[in-house]
Amino acid sequence: MIVWFNCKISDIRLTPQPRYHLRTDDRLDVAKYSLASFRPLDEVTSKWIFNFELADGCAGKEKEFEDWIRENFPADKTVINWYRCNHYEQWQEMADLVNAEDDELIFPAGNEDHIFMDTDIELFKEGLELVKNDSDPNAVFFTSHYPELARCSFYFNPEGITENKHFTWYVLGSNDALRVMKKGLFNEYVQKIKNNKNIFYRTEDWNQLSLPVCKIYCPTKEQFRHYDGYAHVRIGADIAPPLEIPAGFFDKSMTIKYGFDQREEGAVNINPQMESFFAEDGAGTDYKFSLEDIPLFWKEHIKEIQINPDSDSEQLIEARDAQLLKMSRCEAHWDFMGIVFDNNNYPPAERVNCWTKSIDFTDE
Repeated sequence: MIVWFNCKISDIRLTPQPRYHLRTDDRLDVAKYSLASFRPLDEVTSKWIFNFELADGCAGKEKEFEDWIRENFPADKTVINWYRCNHYEQWQEMADLVNAEDDELIFPAGNEDHIFMDTDIELFKEGLELVKNDSDPNAVFFTSHYPELARCSFYFNPEGITENKHFTWYVLGSNDALRVMKKGLFNEYVQKIKNNKNIFYRTEDWNQLSLPVCKIYCPTKEQFRHYDGYAHVRIGADIAPPLEIPAGFFDKSMTIKYGFDQREEGAVNINPQMESFFAEDGAGTDYKFSLEDIPLFWKEHIKEIQINPDSDSEQLIEARDAQLLKMSRCEAHWDFMGIVFDNNNYPPAERVNCWTKSIDFTDE
């Protein structure tokens, strides 16, 4: 897999998303946090291509950012360009670089604000194999936006699920960033840009083009999470709040507090039994997953894990599973297609996360 970022990093947001009760982190730090989450994928990555334009409050920090990238990514795989591709000639230059690699898959990772949240990369590797081995040249693996994808995959194809229940799939003439694809499809998009007079600087802008119909594989376990949340599809902080960079992340001194009812400032508070999120009301927990769900990229940054001795581990797992169901069955709006994924029907638990321990699939 070839990973390619192509974006402007700026502290001025074109479409600002609500932060609710969360702080607003420096966008260069957000970019570092996002890239750090990608590092576990180095095992399956043949080339890292970074096209970054630093603007506004981030301008002039190229050396700082490049030094950080060089410290965290292998030199023999890494290409850094301090410009964002805006025009066809630049896109074609990147396509030539991609096509020179002996690798069939490319991951246009889009913007610098999606965070790899899985506990290992086994499911991600399975997604790569699904795309690689599918005879459909337009098969893709959609890696992020889990809450809305759980609904839309059921909406478009309620029967589409792999035998092991690790992935659902549907077919749609739509494509944007964060989808692993074959190089042939990527090259097709580049050629469409050639025939279009608009400036194209985001892979999300492919939706402006005449798009081929794609077979889209969606994991039933969350892979990436959008740092700024999902308010753009009307999913609020009570379901899937935006993220913050955990205190102590960059100096590897994170403290995890698990199962406590009282939130502690300066720690990462995880309690799926709490009624609310901190982002939602300024009083709840930071995360509602379990200890077994701690993101892989966090692990080398954690100094201490404190577990409430009075907590019930089984009840915490059950509460985690309930939150997963709630997140996958929430109402979402695709205004650009005039679709509302509402409560009239929702996916059964086996399409949500087949790794959960307390959900009885037969009772769905």
